Amino acid sequence: MTKQFIVIDRFYGYAAQLRQTFAARFADPLTAHNGRFVWDYWHVPGEYTHLRTPAFAFFPPKMYQAFHRYLVEWGRVNLGCHDISPPWLSCYVEGCRQNAHTDVPHGPLAFVYSLTPRQLSFTGGETFIHQGSKKMLIPSRFNRLLVFNPALRHGVKLVRGTHDPRLGRLVVHGWFVNPRPFWYGPLTAVQISRGIEAGLSPALKGELKLGRGLLSLRLSVDRQGRVRALKTLVNTLDGGSPGEYQILLKLVRTLSFASRRAGTTLTLPLQIN
Repeated sequence: MTKQFIVIDRFYGYAAQLRQTFAARFADPLTAHNGRFVWDYWHVPGEYTHLRTPAFAFFPPKMYQAFHRYLVEWGRVNLGCHDISPPWLSCYVEGCRQNAHTDVPHGPLAFVYSLTPRQLSFTGGETFIHQGSKKMLIPSRFNRLLVFNPALRHGVKLVRGTHDPRLGRLVVHGWFVNPRPFWYGPLTAVQISRGIEAGLSPALKGELKLGRGLLSLRLSVDRQGRVRALKTLVNTLDGGSPGEYQILLKLVRTLSFASRRAGTTLTLPLQIN
């Protein structure tokens, strides 16, 4: 019923440029320049220890904006989230970690994008996620995107083995925010809204016991406005009734939209509080 995290390798086609920019900035530790003085050593006893800086301020503007647009577009298509929080660029060297915590207020989904070197010179650094009685470990591999439910207890395992920022765990991270429908096709915003409100009234009014979390669905709508295919993209709902969840899916499958000249692909996020 649930899909609490997503892992995508080889996520971004220009990852090497981002990585090279970072490596060049710290290439010579004996040369002092403004570009090296970027880190906030963020230490909260018992919680967080790592180096961080705003990602948008670190990379050249055009390079960063291209990555930002790519990540935002991916989130719209695959999650139904229309934006991201201002991302951090964080580096983990000897002694850095994140203890187990949750990030519920920040956004419905968290992301971690890795620019860590392909060849690791350290141990640890995996993102861990508690899911029931299981503890999932996701290594920080180069050009890997991890998206997960921040309401689950999670953190970063202690890094050991290097003091060199060029060899440490390097990630861009933040939260996907602002969930609302996103689509490709001729249906208009008004037609999308009318179809959803008419067909999902029990869910929108809170009449179904669905628990709390985010459910993102992908609908294939034909020219007659009927739902021909339904795929669950993300489901972080917790505490709901399985029977009423099935009722919700049945309601989605019977949604009816206006007839148009061609079909529409709709990403439909439902955030239940």
